[in-house]
Amino acid sequence: MTGGHRGRAQDRRPGNPRLAWLVSVDVTLPILLSAALLAVPVQAPAPHPGTTKKPPAAAATPTGAAPDATAGVPPAPAATGPSASAVAPAAATGPSATAVAPAAGTGAPVASSAPAAATRPSATAGKPAAKTSAPAGLHCTGDPAASARAGRTPVLLIHGTTSNAKANFSWNWDRAFDAEHRAHCDVDLPDSGNGDIQVAAERVVRGIRYLHRAAGARIDLLGHSQGGMIGRWALKYHPDTRAMVDDYVSLAASNHGTREFAVQCAAQTVCSAAYWQQRAGSAFLTALNEGPQTWPGVDYTQIYTRYDEIIVPYRLSALPAAPNVTNVAVQELCPLETVEHFGLAYDNAAWLLGIDAIRHPGPARLSRVSRATCGRPLMPAVNVFLFPSNSAAALAQSTRSMLTTPQLPDEPALRHP
Repeated sequence: MTGGHRGRAQDRRPGNPRLAWLVSVDVTLPILLSAALLAVPVQAPAPHPGTTKKPPAAAATPTGAAPDATAGVPPAPAATGPSASAVAPAAATGPSATAVAPAAGTGAPVASSAPAAATRPSATAGKPAAKTSAPAGLHCTGDPAASARAGRTPVLLIHGTTSNAKANFSWNWDRAFDAEHRAHCDVDLPDSGNGDIQVAAERVVRGIRYLHRAAGARIDLLGHSQGGMIGRWALKYHPDTRAMVDDYVSLAASNHGTREFAVQCAAQTVCSAAYWQQRAGSAFLTALNEGPQTWPGVDYTQIYTRYDEIIVPYRLSALPAAPNVTNVAVQELCPLETVEHFGLAYDNAAWLLGIDAIRHPGPARLSRVSRATCGRPLMPAVNVFLFPSNSAAALAQSTRSMLTTPQLPDEPALRHP
């Protein structure tokens, strides 16, 4: 472990000179979208094909750095010790400390019309789930063991920087999983995902182990922004978790960071820990992406948008090509899609691709996903009439978080070699 910041006081100034610009982007788009949606009827979730998840024919070989994803990324500087918080999108992308059940007033979920896919076998399949309480920061809905037995793989949802479970997922993906009676747990990262990602990853590890034990089968991960990347740290430095995870679906993941935060932290000299760590070329990301970036037996679906204003350039979300990896922009499915970073949490095209991975063996397959609903901006589970208030609440969570999180002069020290 390298040295920390002894003798250097944390600066608690907001340190976000670009906050007004980021807020304007993430406020204006939901407002315009809300106005356009007022005349659109609420859509019920489309029935899924009911295919069965099966073990892959052969495990994929771990791969190194993705040529596309890291193109143009400056070489990693010597570890300067990232700050205590993690980089996240401008708008709230993560769950809150409240339970992951649908947010009050979002309406009753619509029942799914077909059975969900079966889970991939696990080392503990068939064994009774241990009766233990959920660890701190984990909020679960449904019976994981019953869900797994019914072929509906339980899902662990991980929010993004500046957000929490409620703000990020309670009004979209949580409702979708409730509608098909799929058990799920949301993890709340410490300090709204602004702190040291290495510390936050320990909470993700505990969440993976708990949900896997409760299900008695492999589970899926779904993450937005930092939440789409942090699980890879867990899988790399806690090898036992690799046999517990079936699919990892990521929305606008900061897998290789962003040049946006590299410029921002350099200009203002202080940043949250997570912002420091999610800069393209940071010591944290260099350690994460050194050696294999993916692991055999885990399927990775990386979903991103060409209009991402946070992950710049957007291809930094991609992982190295491999049989167990799908890298796909929502515009490859729906060419006219104009969604940005925050919007991937509720976007219909992102939903179609993500749920395809969760319901089928292997990662998402573009050729298997119907384009019939392209043009619809919201995933089926989102309540059109509550969308304005839900998106505003998510943005408010991120704004409060950015204004109050400690600002550090350097990246936190690495805890792993």
